[in-house]
Amino acid sequence: MELLDRFYGIKQAAGLAVVIGKDGSAIVNYCQVSLDGKNLSFEKKVTGLSLQELGKQVKTGIPLSISISGRGVLYKQLERVEEIGPSNFSAVLPNAAIDDFYVQHFPSGGHSFVAVIRKTEADKWLDAISKQGLSPLMLSLGPFPIAHILPQLNIYDEEIIFAGVKIVRSADKSWEKVSFHEEFQAPYTIKVENEVLDQQLLLPYAAAFQLLLSGKIDVVKADAPALGSAFEGLISDRKFKVNGMVILLIFFVLLLGNFVWLSGLNAENARLAAEVSTSARTSTDQQALSDEIRQKESLLRDLGWDGGINKSSLVDQAAALMPAEITLKEISVNPVDGAADHSFGSLKFRERKILMRGESAQIILVNEWAARLKSKKWVKNVELESYNFNNELNTGIFTITLSY
Repeated sequence: MELLDRFYGIKQAAGLAVVIGKDGSAIVNYCQVSLDGKNLSFEKKVTGLSLQELGKQVKTGIPLSISISGRGVLYKQLERVEEIGPSNFSAVLPNAAIDDFYVQHFPSGGHSFVAVIRKTEADKWLDAISKQGLSPLMLSLGPFPIAHILPQLNIYDEEIIFAGVKIVRSADKSWEKVSFHEEFQAPYTIKVENEVLDQQLLLPYAAAFQLLLSGKIDVVKADAPALGSAFEGLISDRKFKVNGMVILLIFFVLLLGNFVWLSGLNAENARLAAEVSTSARTSTDQQALSDEIRQKESLLRDLGWDGGINKSSLVDQAAALMPAEITLKEISVNPVDGAADHSFGSLKFRERKILMRGESAQIILVNEWAARLKSKKWVKNVELESYNFNNELNTGIFTITLSY
């Protein structure tokens, strides 16, 4: 509630005390106050105005509380009752209709202090004030609203005397009696904390104070429906504006959060897009490199390259195992594949093959060599492709294929 009051509550208010003389003329005293957090300050204080001077002295648009006292305001002190209504109004004014009056009830201790004014009389003064461009929001009668400001004053006795009013209180600060006489004047300077306040300004200050803090205190006011509607309209208007500002602020925060979120997503999307692009380039580069490697491997295979094996060493080892009776005529490493298609001028080689041709009078020697070759770990297979005895040369001609 305190937080809502801080937003919706009234920050500045004015009190206007209309003191009606015996001749029916009115003297107006004015006090304007403002509230900043818990600090209350006086903005303007004017005494002894006429109704015609209000338009020059009072700023329009400031919430205004009216206090009427003097001629036309009737007071009645009763044993304390909960409320004043049609059923018990006769105790205030016998043979009178409550609908003809604005009624104010102020209970204190064991007493009820009732102040009434005829609606026609009060409306006359309220209309005169409205014609000055002012809009009253609250009406109080007599001195009773000062109950809210007494703790602020430098008054410590049971009797409170100011501006023709004497209030008698009990030891527990409950009101016992209220009297009115022109001789009742404040015996010393009245202060609100360090602020000197003319005794004529107590009522307008009390009226402004209770309007300013209307959401936090039990306001002492007359039941004037028109003013109540104006006051509720002011609060509703403030709530509407504040709620509108809050909604706009919420939308702004949401939009700001959405902007930050989308900015983060865009940054993340940009980062991921860069990663995907890099990955795609890497994948493309890898594919291109793989294709290039396959092309080169194919070219190397076409050229008969078989991984950089030291073929001279293999040939030396094979020759070292050859029996002395064999004559080696030819050794071919990765020989041309005669059975393959060599169209378009390309050659096909028998990969990882060593072709050995030679002469041996006996085939058993060739078989012995083949057996010796198979004992080598690097030899995968040895195949005697052919052995033919040549009568002219009186020896056998053989061909051995070694796979490594």
